[in-house]
Amino acid sequence: MLNHPQISLHRLLLSVSRAVDQVHPSVADHQQRVAYMATSIARQLGIKGADLLDVFQAALLHDIGLITPEIRIAAARLRDLESIAWHSEVGYQLLKTSSLFAGAAAILRDHHVPWGHGAGATKNGRAVPLAAHIITLADKIETSIDRDVPILEQVSSINEQVIAGSGEMFHPECVDAFLEVASRESFWLDVVTTHIGSLLTDRIDWPVLTIDEASLGPVAEIFGRLVDLASPWTAVHSAGVTATAAALARLMHFSPREQQLMRAAGYLHDIGKLSVPSAILDKPGKLTREEFLVVKAHTYHTYHILEAIGGLTQVSEWAAFHHERLDGRGYPFHLGDDELTLGSRIMAVADVLTAITEDRPYRKGMDRAEAMSVINKLVDKGGLDGQVVRVLEAHYDEIVDERQLVQAEYGAMQSILTNIVQGPADAHQSVLAGVGNAIT
Repeated sequence: MLNHPQISLHRLLLSVSRAVDQVHPSVADHQQRVAYMATSIARQLGIKGADLLDVFQAALLHDIGLITPEIRIAAARLRDLESIAWHSEVGYQLLKTSSLFAGAAAILRDHHVPWGHGAGATKNGRAVPLAAHIITLADKIETSIDRDVPILEQVSSINEQVIAGSGEMFHPECVDAFLEVASRESFWLDVVTTHIGSLLTDRIDWPVLTIDEASLGPVAEIFGRLVDLASPWTAVHSAGVTATAAALARLMHFSPREQQLMRAAGYLHDIGKLSVPSAILDKPGKLTREEFLVVKAHTYHTYHILEAIGGLTQVSEWAAFHHERLDGRGYPFHLGDDELTLGSRIMAVADVLTAITEDRPYRKGMDRAEAMSVINKLVDKGGLDGQVVRVLEAHYDEIVDERQLVQAEYGAMQSILTNIVQGPADAHQSVLAGVGNAIT
């Protein structure tokens, strides 16, 4: 029987934010560092309570719209904020419909608006929140830090850059507040500590996110969308796995609560792919051995991203073990029959079915006969659970119809997000070219 744990919202966000930034040493913990600086500045300005929480959330997720590792790494090196401002709209669209993140979404949307001697008080007819200008400043400071030079040796030059940008680039009130908090050496040492996440957990009286249909599911869907945006070939993959796994769980008499947890696990099952380069995800042919090893690591990262949150044991296992096999020859943990729960076995079947019936760069999706032939062979070889597959086969049309309905609805928003991302395609190439070989 499942307990009714409560999940700390800040731990969930910290874990996902850290995962987004672990693609390269040059951007490691970038969003957490920005969140630390932004909340410090906001506190100095007298911002507290729910408004301070919105600042924290917006800062911690401000770069989620940079949807590939390559773009995230390159963007961190840029000096021209406006050249990557498009990603703010992607982040806004991802978060705006969530009651948990609506305030943060409005802030994040404008976090690359320069002050312009007051012109930045509005954009496109809407007021730009002061919190957005706080994050603009914190983001610029963090990207100006040289990670190879002791931080206290850089304080004077960073402060001089901030003062020079006051009025034109940065809101003067934010600059004044920053200079107050920056007068303490501890502030700078905190910013660059490897324990930045732990420091952030102690800064605010954080709310608790209860695992239920009104909270965890929609949050999981946000991050599933983020993963799916990385490749046009997986634009609705997470939704397909989620719908299939949830249908199988229902047909196998999981409780309503367990079905909701299965949906969350489905949306989160590939979150470890946040660190996989898009060149690999989009490759039109067979992966090399080295490329496949990069992909194989994603389930390991999924497990540890979710494990770090705490209280999500079932979701972590159901999400992360979808490439394990009953015979112990799966990856990355090589778990066997006696170690894999029914939920993990359902997720494995759902992932295989969705993957082989979707179109990919190198092949068309399989029809029912082909798909069931492949799946039944995997059962015979000790890969998939025969009991789950029998349920799938008995209700195949029902499950696939349900999956396609969910994917169609999910895909409508994905199309909006994809259009925003593809709009500045030339800008993407400019970003990558602008930093030369920084990604390697």
